[in-house]
Amino acid sequence: MKNTLVVVTDLGCFKAFKLENSQLNRTPRLHLLEQFNNADAHGHLVDKVSDLSGRFPRGGGMSRLTGAMSDGERHNIELEQRKRLVRQLAQRLNSLVRNPEVERCLLAASREIIHQLIEELEPQVRVKIEKNVPADLTKLEREQILRHF
Repeated sequence: MKNTLVVVTDLGCFKAFKLENSQLNRTPRLHLLEQFNNADAHGHLVDKVSDLSGRFPRGGGMSRLTGAMSDGERHNIELEQRKRLVRQLAQRLNSLVRNPEVERCLLAASREIIHQLIEELEPQVRVKIEKNVPADLTKLEREQILRHF
């Protein structure tokens, strides 16, 4: 039987399991290898930036208007944070699947990130992904995860 890694992830949670399917066990079992929760994915943007939407006085230099404030620019902070989180997930997945003992990988990632995640993976890792499921299975029990593959 091939050494199979089953990975379920979304932006905030990552779980990697080893699929154990031997003649002794009639049903396949998942053994948890690694799990982490990314605290950055669950916070509010207001808690992560230092000032309120870049609120600086309008005008330049020595403006005497003290009440007029600028709204600042968003600079796609949420998009950049999302890209960073997907890159971190891809690095974690690369390090696990790159192992020569892992022959194949079954991947389930939330619909919003699965395509970005696969693009960020190394080519030798991408080849080992036998099936990818665009669904968030991170909150399911182990027995229920296998039903989706």
